[in-house]
Amino acid sequence: MNTSIENLQKNMEELSSMVSCRMGDFEKNLSLSSANPTVKSLAADFHAFKTLVWKTLGLLKSQIELLAQGMDRLETQSRKKLLLFHGIGEDKDEDVHKKILTVLSNEMRIPGISGDHLSSCHRLGSKKDSARPILVRFSNVHLRSKAWKAKTNSKGTKITITEFLTKCRQDIFIAARNYFGMKKCWTADGVIVILLPDKSRIKVTTMLELKQIISQNPKSEQSSGNK
Repeated sequence: MNTSIENLQKNMEELSSMVSCRMGDFEKNLSLSSANPTVKSLAADFHAFKTLVWKTLGLLKSQIELLAQGMDRLETQSRKKLLLFHGIGEDKDEDVHKKILTVLSNEMRIPGISGDHLSSCHRLGSKKDSARPILVRFSNVHLRSKAWKAKTNSKGTKITITEFLTKCRQDIFIAARNYFGMKKCWTADGVIVILLPDKSRIKVTTMLELKQIISQNPKSEQSSGNK
C-alpha cells in the first residue's frame, strides 16, 4: 500500500485517540458540576458537538479506507506479471536471469522458455546470510500464469514460488494463516482464498472482510469441525 496512505491512516487513528481522551476528561469535569444550570446547558451543547465530531471522524476514516482499498487494488493490478522465487542459492557476481531460466526449464519443466519471456529479474532486499528471494517480471500475464501453475513441479526441492502481494494483502494473508492454518489459506491472482471448516471457499481482499469471516467461524467451531 502507498506509504502516504498508511501515514494518513496512522494520523487519523492518533487524532481519534487524542479527541477521545480530551473529550473524556472534559466530560468528567462537566459531571462534577452537573448541578449548575449553566453547566447542564453546556453539557447538552458538548454532547451535540461530540456527536458531530465523531460523525465527521467516522466519515473521514471511511473515505481514507476507500482510498486505501483503491490504491491497493491498483498496486495489485500492477503486479499481475510478477512472481517471487525463494530458495535459489545466491552467489557473488551471479547471473540471476540465467538462474531463473534454469529453474523454469529444469525444475518446473516449462517447455520453450527463453530469455525473451522474462522482462526483469533481481534479488529483493540487502545482502544477508540466507539467499534473498528473486522477483521476476514475466513478459506477459499468460507466461506468469503458466509458471504459477507449474510451481507444483518444484515440490521436493528447496525452491518455492509465491505471489508478490502488497503489504496490505500480505498482512491479511499472514493473519488468515495464523487463524485458519497454513494449509487452509493460499493466494490466487493477489486474492486471499480461505478454506472454511464447512469445506467452502471464500475470497478476501481487505482486513475488514477477514475479521468478519473470523467472527463467523469461532475457534471452537473449527476444532469440532476438524474432528
